[in-house]
Amino acid sequence: MAKRVSEVSFTVSGLAAPARLDKVLRAQFPRWGRQAVGRVISSRQVKVNQKNVWLASWKVSNGDLIVVAKPPREKPAGPTKFDRRWIISEEQDIIVVNKPAGLRSQATRAGGTDNLLSLAKAQFGEVHLFHRLDRDTSGLCLLTRPGPVNAYLDQAFKQRLVEKEYLAVVAELGSLEEEGIITAGLVTDEKRRDKMRAVLPGERISGMQSAETRYLVRGTVPQGHLVRLWPVTGRTHQLRVHLAAYHAPVIGDRLYGGKPAARLMLHALGLLLPEQGEFPKREYKAAVDWSK
Repeated sequence: MAKRVSEVSFTVSGLAAPARLDKVLRAQFPRWGRQAVGRVISSRQVKVNQKNVWLASWKVSNGDLIVVAKPPREKPAGPTKFDRRWIISEEQDIIVVNKPAGLRSQATRAGGTDNLLSLAKAQFGEVHLFHRLDRDTSGLCLLTRPGPVNAYLDQAFKQRLVEKEYLAVVAELGSLEEEGIITAGLVTDEKRRDKMRAVLPGERISGMQSAETRYLVRGTVPQGHLVRLWPVTGRTHQLRVHLAAYHAPVIGDRLYGGKPAARLMLHALGLLLPEQGEFPKREYKAAVDWSK
């Protein structure tokens, strides 16, 4: 675990125009994380030019001195090189990997190479990423080499012929039954553009996306209850939001109210690709180690 330092300070520079305090802190300390930056500001641990500031939207300018009295612990650094131990299957047209939690599937708008696709290109050359996961979700991702397999997979995913199975650990079962189907629609949260929320029965929301998840409560592990999940649709954060809507958020899900943990306990466990033309039916499984 990263060591916590007692105090950090820096002088703001390089801004084209005054900017929000939270954005400046996140740019200066990218491994703190969005929520940690918000907490350190709201808890009055930040001074700008010797003045306590507790608003994330406070504008700072070049030359301002920022002091953070109790900095949060940094998130662990992600991999900088592709690890061949991630490989589940390597064929001529498809490479299936078991992505570790904490590694982005692909680059953000800010760029960078600390993501699966960039690391895989450095290892294999030109490849495409066909099955993406949230940064903190571990498990199966599909990489494809150029060729007919990409058109095949494109149609298979669009026609919902690819069966995806996930495994989650929740602290409480909430409203979940032994098995069932969750059909709550999803919409972008009005307060946070990086977050989704479930649409409540009777709500009329423009831009709502239909979403459906099958689930089966499988048993227990020391951390909580195991839930198998099969997303029928593939919406952003679908599984996390659906479980949270049933009062059973995934352990480690800081965005949707899960019990605190070292990692998000959500894992892409299985993929079943359909038989179509020259392409045979293929099935992949990826074991999970919740300690990683």
